[in-house]
Amino acid sequence: MAQKGRRKALQEQVEPAARRVQMGDVDGPKRLVQTDTLDEAGAEPASRASTASSLSRLLGTLGLFSTDTPSLTVEEIATRLGVPKSTAYRYIQELSKVGLLVRLDRSITLGPRIIELDRCIRESDPVIRAAAPPMRELAEQTGLDVFLSKLYGHSIITVHTEFNDPLPHLRYGRGRPVPVPRGASAKALVAFLPAARLRRLHQELASESPDTPPWEAFYEEAQRIRREGYCRTSGELNAGKTGVSAPIFGRGRLVVASVTALGSDARLALFDSEAIAELVQRTAHMISVRLSADGHL
Repeated sequence: MAQKGRRKALQEQVEPAARRVQMGDVDGPKRLVQTDTLDEAGAEPASRASTASSLSRLLGTLGLFSTDTPSLTVEEIATRLGVPKSTAYRYIQELSKVGLLVRLDRSITLGPRIIELDRCIRESDPVIRAAAPPMRELAEQTGLDVFLSKLYGHSIITVHTEFNDPLPHLRYGRGRPVPVPRGASAKALVAFLPAARLRRLHQELASESPDTPPWEAFYEEAQRIRREGYCRTSGELNAGKTGVSAPIFGRGRLVVASVTALGSDARLALFDSEAIAELVQRTAHMISVRLSADGHL
């Protein structure tokens, strides 16, 4: 009888718990189902993707401005982003609050916060900080203009310069995107990308421009540059100018930038080609060592 009583008591404890599980109590399967349908941040994946897409379009507003289109109207922004005018208004309002955009009557322009961020990059970017002294030394030693460039999307951007010519008259200078398949600074950087990323970059470039070299030619040139350790081009970006570039590496031998010595064809002809290549490679190596010592890359 005592054993039968204990079984009955145990059954009375288990049955209510079982009913709670069947009804979807928070301690049962309902909680597990919720966990399975939510991401780590507690938001549904679809909702998170939508938020990311909206944020991308918001920040993409800044990319609509250039030296060719320094100002835009709300209607133009809406059209170029492919969003309703009300959404464009909201984007403009949010970006204006933080100084990234300024509204002047009907025109929208980039705001003063951009200048502040540019100054911050100049003063705190670890690559620029490591590169500036060796670049200055190379410029003084050779009398050439020296550039530091980084990969940005499908373009190369010059982020720092050490000029010897006070009026360089360059088509592509600091802040101007350089097409990846052209110029020593771009080729020297791209050639040292991991193979999978290099292939993906070429596919993306080919889908955007019919002028992109075939993969075989693109890859062969990259392999040649890797073997030589530097790249030299003439007139590909600036008529009458020759550039010699070498890659800069961060931790794990990952390429992070390139350094380029640029001068007129006539001036570069005065240098032994191997000697100038060695000087540029030595400068790139010094920058890579300084980066490793810095501990940021």
